Amino acid sequence: MQQPPDPNQQYPQQQYQQPPYQYPPQVPPPKKRGIGKFFAIGCGSLVALVILVIVLAAVVSGGHSSSPSTTSTSAGTSTNNSQNSSGNQVSKLGGTITLDGVQATLVSAKTHQGTDIDIPKAGNEYIVVHVRLHNTTDNEVDYNVFDFHIKSGTGNITDESFVIFVNSSDQLNSGKLAAGGSVEGDIVFEVKKGDHKAELTWQPSFFQNAGDNGWNLGL
Repeated sequence: MQQPPDPNQQYPQQQYQQPPYQYPPQVPPPKKRGIGKFFAIGCGSLVALVILVIVLAAVVSGGHSSSPSTTSTSAGTSTNNSQNSSGNQVSKLGGTITLDGVQATLVSAKTHQGTDIDIPKAGNEYIVVHVRLHNTTDNEVDYNVFDFHIKSGTGNITDESFVIFVNSSDQLNSGKLAAGGSVEGDIVFEVKKGDHKAELTWQPSFFQNAGDNGWNLGL
């Protein structure tokens, strides 16, 4: 038979034990950004190099600027010619313009009243220009009579006129020029009488405007 518990009996007291302290995990220190630093330094050096090249180019171009008697365009150079407000070449009778290595010279310009068959419009007259082309490059180049136009004093640009009073053998045609080759011939245009600002223009490249470069006819 089980005895009842003795109220006077002393029981051992249990002591509370604090759990062990857990240290937070250590975060590894950030890695050094060596690659980023190297990239930044490289970009800075590249920018400095580009600036230096631009400055040197400006100094060189300034030291080799053309003399007042010589003008130039992006497509070529010409001697003893002037430039208009747009920086294009403007020559005169007897002058030579060089574009893309091809020289064009306006040898002569004569007015013509026409014939019974070739009749200009009222107030107009024909002008017969004689031009010479010379290829100064080492390559074969194309030439075309349709590269030449007349620009009136009001800015109207027109093509050549088809007439029969000029011998066909004397007319400038189209073709190719070998390296060092030359060709010359006549082209007929119709202009207003007394148009003292009329110009013969030359456009050998598609990237130029028809009225960019030319010769004042002095009519």
